[in-house]
Amino acid sequence: MKQQNLVLIFFFCLNFSLFAQSDQDSIPAFSKNGISKPSILSTNPFGIFISRLDHNFKLKASCRMEIDIALESGNVWGPNVKTYIPNDPALQRQMSTREWFSRQYFIDETQIDAGYFEIETDGVIKGLRGNLTIPTTKNQELIVGFRAFVLTNGKLPLSTLTADRFIEFFHDNVAGGDDPFDRRVFGLDRAKFLYTDRNGRSFDLGNGDFLTAGIETHYYYYPTFLNEKKIYFNLGAHVGTNLSKYNMSMDVGASAAGVKQFDLNDRNFMLFGLGANVLRKNAVEFQDDNFDFGTNDFIGSFEVNAEYTFISKGKTYHSFGLNYYAQTSLQQKDEDAYNIYVRDDDATNSWGHGTRHLYKNNDYWTLAYTFTRKISTSFYIQQDFTVNNNPDLQTGVSVKFGI
Repeated sequence: MKQQNLVLIFFFCLNFSLFAQSDQDSIPAFSKNGISKPSILSTNPFGIFISRLDHNFKLKASCRMEIDIALESGNVWGPNVKTYIPNDPALQRQMSTREWFSRQYFIDETQIDAGYFEIETDGVIKGLRGNLTIPTTKNQELIVGFRAFVLTNGKLPLSTLTADRFIEFFHDNVAGGDDPFDRRVFGLDRAKFLYTDRNGRSFDLGNGDFLTAGIETHYYYYPTFLNEKKIYFNLGAHVGTNLSKYNMSMDVGASAAGVKQFDLNDRNFMLFGLGANVLRKNAVEFQDDNFDFGTNDFIGSFEVNAEYTFISKGKTYHSFGLNYYAQTSLQQKDEDAYNIYVRDDDATNSWGHGTRHLYKNNDYWTLAYTFTRKISTSFYIQQDFTVNNNPDLQTGVSVKFGI
C-alpha cells in the first residue's frame, strides 16, 4: 500500500478511536470556544508551498493545552499552459489590444524575447495538519503546528467526493455540462504536477509524490474590553517555516479578527466573525534556488463567517457554519494584460484558468458542520465557484481535544 494510504488510514483510525472514547471520564471536557472552524485553507497548487494564514474566531485564549488534527482533500486541474511575458514594451502594447486567448497566434515562440513559465496540474492533493495550543497567560496563547501535502490520483474510495469521476458525474447531471474543463480529454484519475518557473527551475511530479511541508507558529492576544457586549477580538503574530526542497524559507505575518455573539435563547445562539491578515512571503530565504511561487511578496486575505449553534439535551453543541474566504493574487496583476498564453493542442474548454487566475484574487465558499462534547469533530465541503485556481471541490475533517 502506498505511503499516503497508510497516513490516511492512520488518521481515520485515530479519529474514530478518539470519538469512541468521547464518553469516558479519562478525556477532559472540551468546551466550545467561539466559531468551531477547522482550517479551511485550500490546497491551491501554489499556495501549499507558502504559509498562508487561516483566521482565528475564538472568543478567548484556551485554558488548557489542546491538540487539533485535520485532513484535507482537494481536486486540482489545469491542462498544460505555456506563458510568455514579453520584454519589449512595443510588443506588450500590441498584445494588450488582443484577446488573451488569441495572442498566441500573433507570435513565433522560437523568436520572442520574453520571460517564460509553464504549469500543468492534475490530481487530488491530500493535506495533513496538526496544531498544539499552549496557554501562556490568561489572555494569550501559543500555537505550534505542522503541515504536509502529497499528490495522489484521487481514486475511490479515499477520495469519494473529490475524485474526477464524481466531479464529472456532478457536471453531467447537476451543473456544468459535458466535460467543461476537458478532464475526460486528458484522462480521469491521473496525477501530474509540472511546473517550470520564470527562472528556469522545474519539477515534474506524479502519484504518491511528496509536495511540501512546513512548521508554523502563531501567537494570539485576546483583548477583553468589549466582552461584556459579547464582542470579542484577537490579534495574532505568525511565523511559518517552509521546509520543502522547492521552497525553503520563512514567512511572517499579522492578523486581526472579531466575533459577535447573538443569543437566541439558552440553547440557541449565532456567531458572526470577520478576519483579515497579511503575510510577507519568503521574508527569509534559506537557499538560493527557491522556486518562484508568485511575484507578489505580500499576500492578504479576508474572511467572513456565520455560524448557528444549538445545544442538544445531551449537552452536545451542533454548529453549522458558512464561510467566505478571499485572498489577493499570487502574481502581480499587470502582466496579465499582455502575457501570451499558449495552450495544449488538445485543450479547448477553460484551458487558461490554471495560469491566468494566478493573476486574479481568489475566493471560495465553505460549508461546515461541527459537533462538540468532550471532543470537537468538524466536517466541511468547499467550492470555488469562480474557478480561481483553487480546487474544484475540497473536503476536510478535523478533531480537536484537550489534554
